[in-house]
Amino acid sequence: MMRSMYSGVSGLKNHQTRMDVIGNNIANVNTAGFKKSRVVFKDSLYQSIRGAARATGARGGTNPMAVGLGMTLSSIDQIHTPSPTTVTNKMTDLAINGNGYFIVDNGGETFYTRAGAFDFDVNGNLVAANGYRVRGWVTDKTIDPNTGKWMIDASGDTVPINIWNFKTSPPRATTEMLFAGNLDSNLPATGIDPTTDTDHPDEDESVVRYKEYFDSLGNKQTLYFRFFKTSVDAGPPPVSHWACDISLSRDFENSTDPPYSFEAVDVAAGGTPTGGTTMIRAYNIDFNELGSINDPDNATITIGIDRSAAGADDLSITIDFAALTQLNDESDARVDRQDGYTQGSLSSITVDSNGVIQGVYDNGTTNDLARVAIATFENPAGLLQKGGSLFQVSNNSGDPRVGAPGEQGMGEVLPGNLEMSNVDLSEEFTDMIVTQRGFQANSRIITTSDEMLQELVNLKR
Repeated sequence: MMRSMYSGVSGLKNHQTRMDVIGNNIANVNTAGFKKSRVVFKDSLYQSIRGAARATGARGGTNPMAVGLGMTLSSIDQIHTPSPTTVTNKMTDLAINGNGYFIVDNGGETFYTRAGAFDFDVNGNLVAANGYRVRGWVTDKTIDPNTGKWMIDASGDTVPINIWNFKTSPPRATTEMLFAGNLDSNLPATGIDPTTDTDHPDEDESVVRYKEYFDSLGNKQTLYFRFFKTSVDAGPPPVSHWACDISLSRDFENSTDPPYSFEAVDVAAGGTPTGGTTMIRAYNIDFNELGSINDPDNATITIGIDRSAAGADDLSITIDFAALTQLNDESDARVDRQDGYTQGSLSSITVDSNGVIQGVYDNGTTNDLARVAIATFENPAGLLQKGGSLFQVSNNSGDPRVGAPGEQGMGEVLPGNLEMSNVDLSEEFTDMIVTQRGFQANSRIITTSDEMLQELVNLKR
């Protein structure tokens, strides 16, 4: 039987396989996170007719001769090139800009995907469309002393992300108040001795402000402040001395409930109130000739507030005056920030480019709840295709290297986006034409070989 016929059969069979792969690529042209494949052919075995002969002094060498026996598949390669993204405006839809794969979990079995169509289920789990749980890191509600936000430790093992325990944000007691703004330098110096409680500024000589604060149970109370200029030292250098009355009552020294009591504290000397008084006068809040606090490192006072009657912890609040100014402008001094708040309910979710899931609460606070993890591989093309735009580790993919988005070579997260398929239709249609012609050409080998066999049979009639 003619060898060419079997070569044609191998060509038909393998071109059909290539057509199957092309068809699968085209079918998934709009599949989120899909990675296309390609077929690579190689020639098959050779039947040797003559071996090679070495050259001698009398004659030259001869080359080997062999007849090929067709072709076969060399590989079906996965092409893990990045794909364009489409904007969905759904905050939990995530795409990866760069290297990496999301990690999803199904009953302890781990998969990897670029398809980030995620959402939260009724139990607070972040899940893919097929219900597989997305893995990452979840906060333990430890507060970062620098930001006052919950911290997320992305150095440990990943866990399925669940935000059920973060539906509410517990109250936080106020521990600090930071003043900002200006005190009008044109206010007159009162000449009041700030260490006594017998003299007090008139309304037109003072600037009164108030700020709400919170105890450990989330109870909201109000603290009142009254700024006034006590005196000016001509210098050099000139120094303007101010005082601030701090009270739980808007009536300050006129309060009768509870009975009025007074304590003066030298701010510049780092004095500390003894506590138990209804009004504290923080004096020697000093401004230099440029209108800024003379000694910013000594411009704070820490007061204590008894909240035992409400069943809450006593408060210790540090009040910082260092950012105040005294300039020829209207007085707009205010507490720019206080770090306490009442209990809040989760109202919305946002995700940033670092994969951090932030909760926005109706008490005006935001907190970091969790962080999505990303895995990279030395050889992504070696991953096992499991369907559903999912992949698993194989012997040739390498072990996953898990990290946080935007760090250690990991891609960033694009919230509100989905990665599309990397199938190029123009390329696929071109490959389809080439494959079809290859199939036709191999079919001609078979028909021509058949005609030659027919001629051989017809030699005897």
